[in-house]
Amino acid sequence: MKKTKFNLTILSLLLITLLAGCAKEETVKTTTSTTKNSEQVVSVQEATKTADNKYGVYEDEDFDEEYDKNTATTIELKDSGSVITGSGVSEKDKIVSITAGGTYIITGNYHGQLKINANEETVHLVLNNVEITNDSSSAIYVEQAKKVITTLAQGTNNTLSDGSDYTFTTTDQTEPDATFYSKDDLTINGTGNLEVSGNYSNGIRSKDDLVITNGTIKVTAKNNAIKGKDSVSIADGTFTLTTTEGDGIQANNSTDIDKGWIAIDGGTFAIQSGNDGIQAETNLSIGKAEIQIQTAKGYDDQSIDTTASYKGLKASGNIIIEDGEFDLNTADDAIHSNATVTINNGMFSLASGDDGIHADTDLLINNGTINVSHSYEGLEGATVTINNGDISVNASDDGINAAGGSSGEAEAGGQFGPDSFGEPGGQPGGGGDSTKFIEINGGTTYVNADGDGIDSNGDVRMTDGTLIVNGPTDNGNAALDYDGTFTMTGGLLAASGSAGMAMSASDVSTQASLSLYFDETQKAGTVVHLENAAGDSIISLAPDKDFSHITISSPNLKVGETITLFTGGKESGTAKNGLYSNSNYTNGTELAKITLDSILTSIDQSGAVVTGSQMGGGPGGQGPR
Repeated sequence: MKKTKFNLTILSLLLITLLAGCAKEETVKTTTSTTKNSEQVVSVQEATKTADNKYGVYEDEDFDEEYDKNTATTIELKDSGSVITGSGVSEKDKIVSITAGGTYIITGNYHGQLKINANEETVHLVLNNVEITNDSSSAIYVEQAKKVITTLAQGTNNTLSDGSDYTFTTTDQTEPDATFYSKDDLTINGTGNLEVSGNYSNGIRSKDDLVITNGTIKVTAKNNAIKGKDSVSIADGTFTLTTTEGDGIQANNSTDIDKGWIAIDGGTFAIQSGNDGIQAETNLSIGKAEIQIQTAKGYDDQSIDTTASYKGLKASGNIIIEDGEFDLNTADDAIHSNATVTINNGMFSLASGDDGIHADTDLLINNGTINVSHSYEGLEGATVTINNGDISVNASDDGINAAGGSSGEAEAGGQFGPDSFGEPGGQPGGGGDSTKFIEINGGTTYVNADGDGIDSNGDVRMTDGTLIVNGPTDNGNAALDYDGTFTMTGGLLAASGSAGMAMSASDVSTQASLSLYFDETQKAGTVVHLENAAGDSIISLAPDKDFSHITISSPNLKVGETITLFTGGKESGTAKNGLYSNSNYTNGTELAKITLDSILTSIDQSGAVVTGSQMGGGPGGQGPR
């Protein structure tokens, strides 16, 4: 449990700024608010989609790729002197200047700069097989305009590049700082290709709103590949983004809570970033996209600067993901929010050097297929709620963790230093922080953890679904660890691991649980099988790791009934995560017949009742930490 402490002073925000006069809207609730500490409350926001079911803010002209060749001004770029047909353009000292609104069709190769200074007028650029190289500044520089719409003409290849050192008129000047640089709103559309080399700093940058609705765009940049200060809206397109030091996509306005957001409604992204893959200063929303990100050298990169950030999807505000395919291999958290993370659907393949998914406040998973193949901690938030989905978590520390966000509590953790989350353990069987919880209401969740499998600084609640935990093999952690109560009212729970710190569901549950201690450590793959008096299978489970304790809760466990415990043998049913369906169990060794006298029954393998002192502590196996 580790993280950098965060100051969440900017998190009372709105996910998307609403356009004045916007049509019918759809509001998507993320989750409930949580108190960070006595002085700081992070409120939950509502993500608002426009009538066309998009998170980004677009105007009709952003999608308009049409232009009239007969009325447009044409510019044939030439080093020996460009050929200009029409008005609004002049050339001097290797700078082609557009000074009026209108449409400009541009072709040719040029060593110089295309500069736009059109006051408050809209300029429509059509790049039609253009190559612009400028060794001392931006290739395209929008100094002033109401808006610049850049269309990548169908079937064309367009290239922009700059040098590694810019020439400025004064010593304190720092901008422009991108190959394609705009001080005002910038839109890119069209079905053509655009390749940008940002050797000085950024690739494509707008200091206002950046909108991309189409195109095949490849950016290689020293710093950020694509950057919009106020916002980035992407409707579609194919993107290949590579950075040495910066982010793949970034929005960085930190002074206005209604800005600094990124909205991706479609597209395919391949990002190799020197720092974060996609980073929003406020909120990040994804409607549907195919996103592949690697930060640094991936999850096992031990050479990174641990004071820097190498996250995949990152936001200081909320993250909401509707759908898509996500393949994230990151040196830091794969998905990280300083507020809430909401996942409504999608397929996620996550390998992280730190957390798989981290939310400082609430992590809400409503559906989706999530595979965390590598992580320090798998799923982490002040609260973690799983309503549905197919989730698999592999963690070298805790699998699913509910703890404090930025309260200043800390302990040593992974390679990114102290965790902002709270201390493990506590006084189980009561107490804990009631604002922290893990709740499972459906789906299938599998956890394989070397630390605690399920770790809550407050409560754990399960109402439905399946939870399989392969916990630690050492006695310093447990498959289940909570400071409040673990209330089982439905669903199937099977948690195995070492016995030294073992816990089960609480006796305040309404569904029966069995806490079983073995005399000797059982080898990985050993089948544990329970049958009722009629010989019907209650559960067949073969844990993936060695274990000396297992806790089971099932709707088929009934208080007052007698069940039979078997181990070993063969199970030819259908296995998933070690749990067998369509059980066909044979040749097992009967260990005991067990009468379930109460909601929580704790026994050893012979069926003898195990007391708190025999379990290393308090009642029900919930001994002192």
